[in-house]
Amino acid sequence: MKQSTAYLLLCVIGIVIPWFFLVGFLGEPQPTIALFFSSIFTNQVTSSVAADLLISALVFFVVVFFEGKRLNMKRLWVFIPATLFVGLSFGLPLFLYFRAKHIEKNA
Repeated sequence: MKQSTAYLLLCVIGIVIPWFFLVGFLGEPQPTIALFFSSIFTNQVTSSVAADLLISALVFFVVVFFEGKRLNMKRLWVFIPATLFVGLSFGLPLFLYFRAKHIEKNA
């Protein structure tokens, strides 16, 4: 299996699993943004996971900027909304997929 194919498969997994849980949340009576954020920080454990993901996403954005510029990749901004609207589990493999395709094309 090619590296880009593995990343593409991880993109699919990274969008399906988080959205499975999000759709469940949206099925709750009166889901709101306030309820979403208060649910994320319900206790110390979920707060720890949320903080870890937020910091990881920030690190990912820095990596996208520097690695993307180094490789002369285009449209690097796409990975920010992909991460913010779906999650790091989608944005990271999406970037790695496009990075691998870019390297394959320019090799």
